[in-house]
Amino acid sequence: MITREELYHLVWTASGTRAAAVCGVSDSYLGRICQRLDVPRPPVGYWAQHAAGRAPEPPPLPPAGPVTPRGWAKSTRPPRPYTPPAARERPARRPSDQSKHPLIRAAEDSFRGAEPGVDGFYLKPKKKLVVDVQVSAPCLAKCLRFADRLFNALGTLGHRVAIAPSFEFTRIAPDPRGERRPGSVRIWSPLRPTVAFVHGMPIGLAVAEFCEMVTMHYAGYGKFVTAEEFRRQKRYGATWVKEMAVPCGRLKLTAYSPLLGVAWSREWSERPGSPLEERVGSIVAAIDSGALDVLARIEHDR
Repeated sequence: MITREELYHLVWTASGTRAAAVCGVSDSYLGRICQRLDVPRPPVGYWAQHAAGRAPEPPPLPPAGPVTPRGWAKSTRPPRPYTPPAARERPARRPSDQSKHPLIRAAEDSFRGAEPGVDGFYLKPKKKLVVDVQVSAPCLAKCLRFADRLFNALGTLGHRVAIAPSFEFTRIAPDPRGERRPGSVRIWSPLRPTVAFVHGMPIGLAVAEFCEMVTMHYAGYGKFVTAEEFRRQKRYGATWVKEMAVPCGRLKLTAYSPLLGVAWSREWSERPGSPLEERVGSIVAAIDSGALDVLARIEHDR
């Protein structure tokens, strides 16, 4: 069991994720414990100020009220946030869907039956307000599986992932085909960026399927196919041949600052024998560290 005094000392000497790890819970769960025990927590940006030697003095621990618990043990649970009756009456989801991130469940619905856009390869989902992934049909399941693991790993640390709540955030994820040429076809992009709130700092997240330049043969009706497919269809004679950027099944994750005037970004690309799914832990750690760096820079510039 941890007393109020011990918890107060812990949250003001270790960051939220580290303090939560000591208690064996998530950062958001630790927040509920502190609320239940009436223990103040550091505000957003405190640890960046602390690293710069400019952190304010912690507020004193208020006296325990007549109904305030004197401590907490992992066998006891803080009260859950109030859930409206309408939400409690919703039918339970299938067990197979319980562990999926809500954004991924919504994306599966939006991409179900989606057709390629005007570029001819990348899927154009039914809705524009959907998770930021740019992917072809053969790579859709792999892409959503990776995004689901990434979002859930961030959520475990208390970092919420959601569609940006307004247009104040800017999507700057690059085109997966590389530098866009004048007159090239624009591929589908979401209405708003997907954002993880890491230590209060918004971090944009975009997953895209890489392209490779491939020699394509015109097969009629506005459709181009590879040379192998062209031969398989037993087509003969001259036809229009051109180099085209074609999705190749490899993923790239871009994490970036969606705030205007705050430049920060990191990229992770799949390599043969090194899928992004197996690197989620190191990716999350880098995003966490990057968010703290950006916070420190913002505080320094104020």
